[in-house]
Amino acid sequence: MAEWSDLRYFLELSRSGTLAAAARKLRVDYTTVGRRLAALERDLGAKLFERTPEGLVLTEAGEGIRAAAEEMEEAALLVEQRALGADRKLAGSVRVATTEMLGQVVVLPAVRALHELHPQIRVDLATGAPRLDLARREADVALRYFRPESGDLVSRRVARVAQAAYASRGYLASHSRAVAGNGLAGQEVVMLEARALRGTMIAGEDPAEARIVLRTNNSLALHRAVALGIGIGALPCYIADADRELRRVFPEAPVELDDLWMVVHEDLTRTSRVRAVIDALQARLEEIASDLIGERFSSRG
Repeated sequence: MAEWSDLRYFLELSRSGTLAAAARKLRVDYTTVGRRLAALERDLGAKLFERTPEGLVLTEAGEGIRAAAEEMEEAALLVEQRALGADRKLAGSVRVATTEMLGQVVVLPAVRALHELHPQIRVDLATGAPRLDLARREADVALRYFRPESGDLVSRRVARVAQAAYASRGYLASHSRAVAGNGLAGQEVVMLEARALRGTMIAGEDPAEARIVLRTNNSLALHRAVALGIGIGALPCYIADADRELRRVFPEAPVELDDLWMVVHEDLTRTSRVRAVIDALQARLEEIASDLIGERFSSRG
């Protein structure tokens, strides 16, 4: 009979497609993944994967056991989640996933306040990584700009976050004035890769006639690029309005507002250390609520 520990490697390999990608997810060496796969195939007496130029693909035998392995995974996760849900100690680790900017402005100040109250709680902060799966316990709490539609997850809107088009003072002084509704014609722009994939809108403007100078997958790099005068970029107002080097490109235009959701697995809402982290994050969000919706701009002048 196959061991669950080997089946866990099999499942990750079926999802990742390569030994190296599965090893990164499992936080082991790729040779360990290969060794576990070989042991599983030996125990079952069947070849589970075929090698192709695109990576590993499941054989018929592999397809046949995947559903059963996923059921075992769900059962194992349920056992772990029930045990965590019963944990009443204000100690241990909590993994929080969010963006780089929210990590700096929301999570880190929340951790400072949390540590003063509960010094035995450790926060593991994951930012800028591929989207982590809370249902599979890759993170415990997440701050996200979308609401999950499936899984045993509890999500609550905790803030609204304003965004606008910004440029540095140096850029504005050396380039022609951008005209609202003109698609940033003649301008140079920088943007996040994720925003480019959704359609290259920058704060309501379609930069069809602009020149894209930089695309990045890092929001802090985007902020720095705008501050250096590389181009116009869409930035959260809570970051950009606090930067004296930056100016809104269309100061009279309304900001774009995105919903921010706090997401946690349903079973973990009864875990004391997770609840303490949620409360600290909520307190920080309430503290900076006016900055999040862009009110600092009107007070700065």
